[in-house]
Amino acid sequence: MTNKYQVLYVEDNPANMRLVEQLLKTFPDIVLVGAETAEEGLEIAQQQTPDLILMDINLPGMSGYDALVELKKLDTTKDVTVVAISANALASDIEKGLDAGFADYITKPINLQSFFSTIKKHLNIT
Repeated sequence: MTNKYQVLYVEDNPANMRLVEQLLKTFPDIVLVGAETAEEGLEIAQQQTPDLILMDINLPGMSGYDALVELKKLDTTKDVTVVAISANALASDIEKGLDAGFADYITKPINLQSFFSTIKKHLNIT
C-alpha cells in the first residue's frame, strides 16, 4: 500500500496554482488541496491537517507570515511543515521567511529542480 500525502497550497494567483498542480502530478502519492486566501487555508489546515503546506507570502487580507503565526499557535497544525513560495526573491526576503519559521523558501518563478527537491525533502519521498 502506498502512502498518500496531502499538500495544501495557499495561493491567490490561479496561474501559479495551476503550475504547482501540474508539477505535483509527477508524484502519484500527492493529493493537492488549494486555497485562495490565508483564512481559507487556515480553515482547511485545521480540518484536514495536511502533510505539507505551501504558502504564498503576498496574499489578499492576511499575509503568509500572519497565517504562519496562526498555524503555529494551533495544536492541530503547529507541527505541519510550512514552506513559503514567493516572488520576493532577495536574499533578505528569504532570510526573513526562514527566520519567521518557514521550513523552506521557494522563489518564483519556480526553479523545477529546487521545487522537486524541496517537496521530496519535506515529505520524505525518495
